[in-house]
Amino acid sequence: MKKIFLLLLALGSATLSFGQKMEYSAQLNSGLARFTGESASRNTVISVHGRWQEDVYTSNPYGSRYNAAFGVSIQGQYVTAGGFLLGAQLGYELLRSRSNIESVYGHWTQSTPTRQPADGKAVIIANNINLQPYIGWRILASTVDLDLTLGWDVALNHKLREKSEATVDNGGEYKVQNEYGVLYTDFRPRLGLTGYKGHFGASMSYAHGLRNHQPYFDGANAKLYTQVFRVGLLYRL
Repeated sequence: MKKIFLLLLALGSATLSFGQKMEYSAQLNSGLARFTGESASRNTVISVHGRWQEDVYTSNPYGSRYNAAFGVSIQGQYVTAGGFLLGAQLGYELLRSRSNIESVYGHWTQSTPTRQPADGKAVIIANNINLQPYIGWRILASTVDLDLTLGWDVALNHKLREKSEATVDNGGEYKVQNEYGVLYTDFRPRLGLTGYKGHFGASMSYAHGLRNHQPYFDGANAKLYTQVFRVGLLYRL
């Protein structure tokens, strides 16, 4: 990561006499995230086992419904006189997915297990350090600068947790909170569009992960990928 930004700084010091320049900016991001693939769920179930309900878990918390995502980042990019862009963005973000919990299933007595309708949601929260090297083109340069970019998210996940909760018809509440000790790197091709007017700018982008989060599950269609839509506000130095 440091090498990329050092390269950008070196390029900036060598381009002043040729109409080329370095641009630096800070950005606040928001957006939507979810899981895609055959293993992602729109609706799921909380399972309860044991007479005293000591074993409670979500059957599949990896939701295909969109949930809010947030992040902050810094960016440096080299712009040639002809409009070619070479840049990198480094940030921290929190991605969340959602699946609706439609029922609670399990044993509450010695009898046959039963299913109770429920209202709730299962949320997976991923905390990522994200590096995005990219290339692009300044397709408009006048009072408004408009940049089209193509790059890679290199998402270094350092925390993945589940927060699920549901309420059944009789008022009973069930909660599941897990922290998964799985650290991983996800590579996501990313397409972005950013517009600047003076010091201020706005951006939007789309990224789709290549990492299958469930490659070792038995059975067919064990596929689970991350999808992220982002919008951001920038301040250009």
